Amino acid sequence: MSKPTGAARFTPAFLESLRSVGDPPADEAVATFFHAADEGSAPYARLASSHEQDMDDDAFPGVGAFVRERPPWPAWADEARVREGQEVFGRWGLQLSVGLFLSSLPATYLCAKGTVPLVRTARLVSHPRRRILETGQMVIEAMAPGALVPGERGERAVRHVRLMHAAVRYGLTHPGALGDLGAADTEAWDDALGVPLNQEDLLGTLLAFSALGLDALERLGVSLGEREAGAYVHAWNVVGAQIGVRADLLPLSAADARAIATAILADQRAPSEGGRELMASTTAAVRELVGLGWLRGLPESGVRHFLGDADADLLGVGPANWTRHLLRAMRRLDGPVERFLTRLPGQHRLSALLGRRVVAGLEDVERGPGRPRFEISEELRDAWGVTSP
Repeated sequence: MSKPTGAARFTPAFLESLRSVGDPPADEAVATFFHAADEGSAPYARLASSHEQDMDDDAFPGVGAFVRERPPWPAWADEARVREGQEVFGRWGLQLSVGLFLSSLPATYLCAKGTVPLVRTARLVSHPRRRILETGQMVIEAMAPGALVPGERGERAVRHVRLMHAAVRYGLTHPGALGDLGAADTEAWDDALGVPLNQEDLLGTLLAFSALGLDALERLGVSLGEREAGAYVHAWNVVGAQIGVRADLLPLSAADARAIATAILADQRAPSEGGRELMASTTAAVRELVGLGWLRGLPESGVRHFLGDADADLLGVGPANWTRHLLRAMRRLDGPVERFLTRLPGQHRLSALLGRRVVAGLEDVERGPGRPRFEISEELRDAWGVTSP
């Protein structure tokens, strides 16, 4: 395995250079498809709703060959460590699911430049919350045991997301190309922002799921050992390679991943209309997942618990209510409570109850015509105590 990239390389100047780079293989495939599309054929919507097996070369020129490719893992990838990282998710996935919506995704909204492509495409989609919830599906699919092997469900899901990233890049840099979403996007792309969904944005999002996911666990009272944390980051490094993060930016150690995530946040953190808009959509999505009633204030309390008041204020998050004390109690009491219980590690914690409610909510979400229902592998379902819908 090659040595970690090292965090010292990720200076503001280097991060800025990453903003000019997209994902050439995926971008070339999508450009071929859009160029060949007939007027009025709704190319973006076709990519979003079509299944891989339906993307043949005739109907999807360029894209058909791309989706059938099954690149092997990078030479540095260690199958045993990936499996161990996925086992970490199996033990703590309920808590990590809470962290995804209340910490990892909100942290990406602090990156003012990176929010622009997300907001511009979300405004053209009739159900923007659905896109946020589908992120949860990709995370769970990718972290299921064995899911990242080429051709398996998680790898296919990651590759589809990579394809849609390329479609967004093409659409935003070619005014009117996303018109099939229902409202033509004719605004010229601001080149000062770099390429839409560029390498800094892709790497930052990857680290939000891996490094910031580990931080969220700690805020819930779960501290992993160095080996477990490293394996979890290693599994996400493989996702990074599959989703189009540039090869020389990986692999990263857990320490490097945390340091680089901090550097990217320092480089981009700023208040923005886009960040507030995305945060509002995520808050609505969390309410949809966990319901209302006595947990109504959880999204605001959760973001303030995980990110702190200053960053929550940048995102326009409302004040915390009594549920903030519930989150603090989880951090203090979860370990002692679990020591009195015996079954599966992590599943009798108070934080697991909240995570189970989030995951159950994901299964109930209507994803829209032509999209399969949210699924959880039987192995993860058994580990988390989640019953079939």
